[in-house]
Amino acid sequence: MVKVTYEPISAKDALKQIRNICSILVDLAYSAVLFEDRSLAREVDELRDLVIKLNYLLTMSLQVAVRDGKDAQATLPLVVLGEASKNIANYTADLAHVLLKGFNVHHALKELSQKVARDLMRGEIAEDSVLKGYTVHDVAAKMNFSVVIFAIRREGRWNIPPDAEVELAAGDVVLARGSTQSISLLKLLVGGSAEEIAPPEEEEFMEQRETFEDTILDNLIAIKDTSEVVIELAYGAVLYNNSELAQLVSSMEKRIDAIRNKSEIAILRAAKDTTEDLSALQGLFRVIESMEDISDSANTIAQTVLAGLPAHPIIELVIEESTENIFQKTVEEASLIVGKTVPAGNYLDEFGIRIIGIKRAGGNFFKPRRRTKIRAGDVIIFTGRQEACQAFQKREKEAVEEKEAEIEATKKAAEEALDEVVEKVADEIVSEASKEVAKKAVEGVVDQAVEKAKDKVTKKATEEAATEAVKKVEEEELTEDLIEQVAAAIAKEILEEVKREKPEIEEEEENIKEAAQQAAKKTAKDAIEKVQEVTRKAAETAVEEKSNFILQKAKKEVAKKAEKEVESAVIDAAKPEAQKAGKRAATEAIKETAPTDEPETLLKEAATEAAKEVAGTGVEKAAERTGKKVATKTAESTAIEIVEKETKKIAGEAAEEAAKKAAKEVLNKDVKEEAEKATKKAVKEAAKKLEK
Repeated sequence: MVKVTYEPISAKDALKQIRNICSILVDLAYSAVLFEDRSLAREVDELRDLVIKLNYLLTMSLQVAVRDGKDAQATLPLVVLGEASKNIANYTADLAHVLLKGFNVHHALKELSQKVARDLMRGEIAEDSVLKGYTVHDVAAKMNFSVVIFAIRREGRWNIPPDAEVELAAGDVVLARGSTQSISLLKLLVGGSAEEIAPPEEEEFMEQRETFEDTILDNLIAIKDTSEVVIELAYGAVLYNNSELAQLVSSMEKRIDAIRNKSEIAILRAAKDTTEDLSALQGLFRVIESMEDISDSANTIAQTVLAGLPAHPIIELVIEESTENIFQKTVEEASLIVGKTVPAGNYLDEFGIRIIGIKRAGGNFFKPRRRTKIRAGDVIIFTGRQEACQAFQKREKEAVEEKEAEIEATKKAAEEALDEVVEKVADEIVSEASKEVAKKAVEGVVDQAVEKAKDKVTKKATEEAATEAVKKVEEEELTEDLIEQVAAAIAKEILEEVKREKPEIEEEEENIKEAAQQAAKKTAKDAIEKVQEVTRKAAETAVEEKSNFILQKAKKEVAKKAEKEVESAVIDAAKPEAQKAGKRAATEAIKETAPTDEPETLLKEAATEAAKEVAGTGVEKAAERTGKKVATKTAESTAIEIVEKETKKIAGEAAEEAAKKAAKEVLNKDVKEEAEKATKKAVKEAAKKLEK
């Protein structure tokens, strides 16, 4: 029986000591039973008595502090926490009493040592162990606090819990708990004899059980794993005043109740078998009952939240300063644990912390299973050594800050590229869309414009081409020199013939030549009208024959130019709207920029989508406002220009050929004939003159 007298102690200190003891008490009791260590079971009794004493002191301290009903209500969660912790200590001691009261340890409990999800180990430090001289804290720190030495026996006496600065020595028997990997490593480092309790692969205990041993073992595993987690979850519910966590604790407690009932039925049935050890079966009853009672006590803690009692600030201080810490964190995109899967025992070895509850978006908290994948947005309840929790939170903060710095750098780069990218994207989108509306805008306009231009300029262009051809012929084919040469040649020929009979005619040679020249010039001048008529008719015929060619070519050229002009006008009208929308979307995209994205790529995608949304409408509106007008104006002016140009080209070629042909005919026939007539006439007149 614990004797207690009043000692002044703060509620915080009392609760902190209680929590630190209870955090190792369950593992001590299991270790005592599983390793059949009676001395350890007696240590559990002593620690239970210390918890009872501390709870009495806590109660007295709170009674002294309470002044009225308001104070009583405020401190009630502390009273419940102390009382429930005392009950956990009592029920944990009951578990250890399976040994102290002489019950045999059932072989199902021994097999449990190979199946539990939270690893335990007992080992003796060898003479040549590398751990010799290391402090308890050093061992934990070098293993990222994923392993905890919670008891040391030296020279027959237990040190529970050992001080952080206690140095390990050869012959020390250590009890430790931690993750599978950490315990396996510690076993090697101890160097001496070591008994390890390690979890199997998850699939092993998912198999269908048929025998009593298998059934009871499954139930023991489920109760043990759940009862351990439920205590931490209850503290988390009170710490964060979270009714969802409290509800989860309540649900888990009900599950343990149901498992206990099934287990007791299985044990009673087994008792009928004369080969079963009744003492061992009775011990099983006590173990299962103790486990269930522990979860009941944890549920009592959580019930203060469901009862609507506000969290007392001392609870937060107690948990913050306790050896084992609990904290809640929302997993961010930049978190170090995003994408990691929860291993057996729910330990994250890299950080030395353990996951005891996860809440997904839109769901409730749940106890994570092995291989549960951690996602951004998950709300997770962690537990672990104070140092590990602090180290993890510091690393998380640094990772998030680094990620945020990368994001800011990316955003800055994106902002610098914003105007250039948006303008380029808007140009591409609007330009593409404008081509389609430009084609529609010129439909019907081109044909009308070309026909109109044909009526207006064909005749004039044909006449101009003919006139230019005749003028060119005059300048090149019917020059005075050519006419004089032709006349001179005719006159010379005739005179040479006449001179043979009448040599005296030489006196009038110059006059005769002049007459031939004058006649030739007059004939050429009179023949120009004939050349013009021939040339004009040839030009008109050519234009008429190639009219369809001229129209088709004109339509093609007019359509091309009109589309280009409409496209340009529409782009000028629609581009500002597309740029504005693209910039808005790209600016929004910058806010969501991930550091892995290329800023320009990100912006281009955002701006493209935004520009697409407004480009179609913007371009169509712009086409309605300016498309037809620009198309008609451009088509009309271009049609006149192109029809005139093509008509002149076709007419000019035909006219030039006809003019040259006509000019040659004039020179070779008309001019020669008239020059010959004029020469002969002049010769006769000269002859008569000489006779007189």
